[in-house]
Amino acid sequence: MSFLPVVLYSVLYAALNVSGAALIKTELKTASLTGMKEYLFFLFRFRVIAGFAVVFISSLVLIKALSIAKISLVNPVATGVNFMFTLVMGYFLFSERIGISHYVGLALILAGIVVISVAERS
Repeated sequence: MSFLPVVLYSVLYAALNVSGAALIKTELKTASLTGMKEYLFFLFRFRVIAGFAVVFISSLVLIKALSIAKISLVNPVATGVNFMFTLVMGYFLFSERIGISHYVGLALILAGIVVISVAERS
């Protein structure tokens, strides 16, 4: 099993997953979820439904990745890439601050992905 398809599926999964979450987060900026009624109306907004649909499609991509490689490889890689995309999306779309601890965490995630990929090849 080549590592490249796992990485490609993981990148696609993360891009879709984080994009879906960003659609929902964007709608949260204008929502006031003070009660059950507001929450239910929120769930039926177009962007929220679209966000859920994109997250669902991301899960199909993850299932495909799981069908071609071991879960001990797919899940750590997909989760690590998802964290990286989340950090980037938060910074660029939502103006979230990134501190030194974020960079250290990101470096550790990348190091973990490298270690896992090397372990899988041996």
